This record gives sequence, structure tokens and C-alpha cells, in this order.
Amino acid sequence: KIILFWSLKMTIATSTIHLLSRGFLALTFITVRNTSCCAWLTQSSYPPRNLNKTRRHSQLLHSKLPKGQREVAFPNWDRGSLLRPKQKILVLGGSGFVGSRVCQVLLQKNIPFVATSTKGTYGTIKLDLTDESAGKKLVEICEIENVYAVVSAVGSIFSECDYEINSASGRVARAAFESTNRSKNSAIPKFIFIGNSDRVRNVCKAIPQLKKYAKGKEESERLVCETFGKPTSSDGGYCILKPTFIYGGSSFNVNPPRLPNGIGGIIEALLGLYPIQALSDSLPDVLGVAFEAPVNVDAVARAIVNVATGLCECPNNKLESREDIIMAASLREGSMLKGPIPNGMNARREQLKRTLSHRATEFTPEQNFAMLEELERLKPIDTRPTDDVLLNGRWDFCFDVEPDVGTGFIKELFEGNGPNWMKKILDFRGVHMEIGNDQSTIKLVVSIAFLGKRTDLILHTSLSPAPINPDGTMFLETFEGIEFAGIRLPYPNSWKRSRYLEFSYLDTEFAVARGAGGEPHFLLRGN
Repeated sequence: KIILFWSLKMTIATSTIHLLSRGFLALTFITVRNTSCCAWLTQSSYPPRNLNKTRRHSQLLHSKLPKGQREVAFPNWDRGSLLRPKQKILVLGGSGFVGSRVCQVLLQKNIPFVATSTKGTYGTIKLDLTDESAGKKLVEICEIENVYAVVSAVGSIFSECDYEINSASGRVARAAFESTNRSKNSAIPKFIFIGNSDRVRNVCKAIPQLKKYAKGKEESERLVCETFGKPTSSDGGYCILKPTFIYGGSSFNVNPPRLPNGIGGIIEALLGLYPIQALSDSLPDVLGVAFEAPVNVDAVARAIVNVATGLCECPNNKLESREDIIMAASLREGSMLKGPIPNGMNARREQLKRTLSHRATEFTPEQNFAMLEELERLKPIDTRPTDDVLLNGRWDFCFDVEPDVGTGFIKELFEGNGPNWMKKILDFRGVHMEIGNDQSTIKLVVSIAFLGKRTDLILHTSLSPAPINPDGTMFLETFEGIEFAGIRLPYPNSWKRSRYLEFSYLDTEFAVARGAGGEPHFLLRGN
């Protein structure tokens, strides 16, 4: 009730700014999957206790559909994956907050993995990284399980052993690497470590209770960089993720500090606004870190898996910002149909478009999400939105999917469910996007009625092809200003930021766009 009351008071002041300044993010639907930790984590040796809860995402959704709708939402086509034959990913700390999410993502993607934990619970292999023989045991596990990537999600905070535990990942990785240094092939081809941002670390060093935690993380990062950055190291290399704060799950916790998805999502949406980001950057670390937007644990887990499987590149061996982590999490496998292209592919594409544009309300948000992802995989091979004039013109947003926190709140207020007195003051009429100038500019037009008079709020952004853009689908979208009732509003130069924007599907009628949040939304060509 407190959250809803506070949100209602802030609606007029922040909802429109939220919708505009976040651009595509505010229009993205988000599927929150509040699943419990896996009861088993080692695929090769321990069968799942409840297969229906741990199957791949598409199989789970397929089983929930009525018989008459199964053939609409999911085709019976055999698709490939990024799996390396008979090789696995090793997750250190697989029973923890982040590690268990990594295992869930691996399971959903049907990627072979093995996990360890200090106590060996939930089907994990027992491995205490603070033990003197941990490096040798790690090498043995990697060799026996044929591991091609190691993910360390080991961490501790507010404990007497913070330094020992948080620095253990780096020390064990170095010991394991050096023990096999005589051979041409290392037992650990690729190493992925979850650290924290430099800003968070600087603040933690100034707090006595967090000083050991910060120094331990810093030591692990240093050792990982020195070990896997050597010319003699393997081709796989390493990657360090440096998030600020991570939230997620379904419960609130004090030690270790944890925010659940609902509250964390609201905080991420608000602190991710351009003005708040600019304010955070302008303040010293001890104050600015309080305004840093957190990142969802599921996004961190997906980013880790994409890096481990080679789907995502890791520039300079680091993912340093929240935007980098979210973008890495949003990357997906392309069309990887086995064998010849099915004869019904074009028909299936048309079926999906009809279903999404006319029957989306008959399906759950998860099912719509899955259909959008399938449509992306069925895109024409020669589609390159960054070079295609088809992208120009007006595009209307389809709201038949689950919106994020900000958009959902706006819908509740202004699309039939809001109070009448609110509509008399501010009535939301619609939103569309106009792309022009050879795919170089965007106008996000929000039509409202303020005190009965209709006017437009327009977010102006510019588009340019992203530096890494092999498929011709990725743009950098840069904030260029806000216009209200035909008047350009002044704004600080610090608001002029760039975010990734992907058009993952495009034809003459429809498009699928993914903002920095990574979730797809369906666009219909307007008049």
C-alpha cells in the first residue's frame, strides 16, 4: 500500500518523464520468472526432482498450453544450440544467490553444466575454495567433466572470512592454471568472475565492516587478470562482470542485503532515468553510489551464460556497466535450424504475425514472449535494419504483452482502470514512434490530453549503427531532447546518453525491437 500510494503521488511528475527518457525501455514488457532455486544442480549425475519446473522455457510453456493452441505457439521443429559436444560449464558457488540463477539459465538453454558449493548441497560437488588443495581439486573436476568454461559466483559479505572467501576465486584460478602450465592446453580454457563496480568498491573500502569484502573482490580480479591475461593463457581468456547492486528473488533479506523483484524493479526503473543517472555521475562516490541503478540477478545470470558460451563478446575482458550487462543478457542465438529449412517456415511466420497482432490477449505474457522470439528466428536472412529503408515511417506499439513497472502503472491510470478525476487532469491517448532521415532519427510521440486539451510529448533520439553489428540489427540510440506542445525543453548536456537498440525483426508490416532491457516488443506499421 505504501508503494502504491507513493507511486500515485509521483505519477504526474515522473510517469511521463519515465516513459520518455527511458525510450524503448519504458515500453518493453518484462517477464519475471520467480522460480525457486534448483533442487539439483549437477545434470550429469543427479536427476531433477520436478522435471516440469526445470525444463527448458519453451517446453514448459508448451506443456501449459491448451491442445488447440500448442501448434500456434510452438512449432515442432528441431533447433540447434551453442552447445559444444560433450563439454560442460562449471559453476563455482552453484547453490548461492547468483550461482543458482546461472544454473537455472543453463538448464533452460539445455547447456550441460556441473556445479560446486562449499557444503556440496542440492546435488553439487563439494569444493571449499579456501582449502589449500582447492586448486588441484578444481583441475580434477575440469578434466573429469570436460569443462570449457568456469564461472565463479562465490562471494561473502558481512562475515569474518570476507577477505578469504572473496579472494579465493582468484587464488584458486591461479593455482589451477599454474598446475597445468606445463601442458599446451590449460584445464581452464575460460574463466568468468563476478566482481563489483569500482565505485561500489571505493565506498566499501571506506566502511570498516565492508573493507575485507572489497579487498577480497579486488584481489580476485587482480589475480584473474594477471593469470588469464598472459600470452601463454588459453584462447578462451576471461571476463569480469562489474555490477553495482544485484536484486532479485521473491523475499527481502538483510544479511546478505537483498531486495526482491517487485521493489528492486521499481528502484531500477526510477534510478535508471536520465536525470538520476546524470545526478549520480556528478556526485562523489560516497553519495553517487546511492543513486546507481541496480541490476536484476536474472540479467546477470543470462549475461554470464552468453559470455561462457561465446554468444557475447567481452570488450577489454570486462562488462563494466549495468547497460553492458543487460545488453549481454539480451543476446540470443540466431536461426539455427538443423538440416534444410522447413517448407512451412513462411507460413509459420505469417501465422505468428497474425496471432501476435490479433490474438495476443488469448495467451500469457510468457507465451507471447516465446512467440516473439520465434518470429525473430524466422526473420528473412537478408534483413539488415540498419541499412533498410523499410525501417523508416510510423510504428505503433502493441500493448498486448506484459509491460514493465512504469508502463504498467501508466496503463492502470489512463487506459480504463484509472480514476475519472485523474483522466480529467491528464489523459493518456496513445504512443507511436516515427523513424526518418534514413534510419537516423526517432521521435517517440506520446499523445495526452492535459485539462481537456490535446497535446504531444515527444522524445527525440538519434540512431547510428552500433560498432559491433555483424547482423545489421543493432543501433546506438542517443537522447537528443524533449518537446512539449511544440516547444523544445532545455536539458543538461549530461542527459545526452547512448543506449543499445536492436531491431531483431523487420518486414513491410511488422517489426520487433529490443531496448537496453533486452525484452522484445511488437511494432505494427502505422498510417
